Amino acid sequence: MHNLNIITKKINDKFIFYDKDVKINIEELFLNDTFSSNETKNVEWINNNKWVKKHYFRKGMMAFMKDLYLYKTIKHTRSYREFEILNYLYKAGFNTCKPVMGWVSYGGIFYKANLITESIPAETLSEYYTHKVNSYIDNKQEEKLFIEIGKQIANMHLLNIFHGDLNMHNILVKGNIIKGEKICVWILDFDKSMKKKLTKKDRESNLKRMKLSLAKHEFLSVSSYSKILKGYDSIISS
Repeated sequence: MHNLNIITKKINDKFIFYDKDVKINIEELFLNDTFSSNETKNVEWINNNKWVKKHYFRKGMMAFMKDLYLYKTIKHTRSYREFEILNYLYKAGFNTCKPVMGWVSYGGIFYKANLITESIPAETLSEYYTHKVNSYIDNKQEEKLFIEIGKQIANMHLLNIFHGDLNMHNILVKGNIIKGEKICVWILDFDKSMKKKLTKKDRESNLKRMKLSLAKHEFLSVSSYSKILKGYDSIISS
């Protein structure tokens, strides 16, 4: 999915990348350490909370390697691949965070990866459901929320993106549903995701992962998941 619109440059011992249509001087900001922060954290809010910096860490069985990844060319690194998908989705009008830039630093047979995106003033679905909805939501309000989530998952699939880990923490929600405000939904975190011709099995896999996440947080009822599917089908079948 290599995007010719993405500029890649070497600055000192690092390779940076960004979209050529960006309205700020990425290289100057990078040289002035505008994007620097504590790389012991996976996620940080920087630039007065306008941006989010993601420093990639290994998980699971490879967690002992912390933030070290085996050497790959720049376009195959974790941060470049996620930047590329975000850039594609954002330009297609999909509800996700706008990518600003990313970079990779190499050392021997390893590399470390970073990504900067614009922040979104919203809560994760888990936080939103706990803080704003809790026990006060009625069936009609819940239906609006989960139908909108289903619609966004469908929009993602229509753009041929398979999400690597679709769960409640990767969905942002804004709007007080109890007060009748419009609900906005964003899908984030496209690490390990890919652009491909999706099969029925691919689509069902993403939906089942979402279902498992809901069940884990004890928010799932038979009707909750059916509402996600209702919103999903309304887009896919139209």
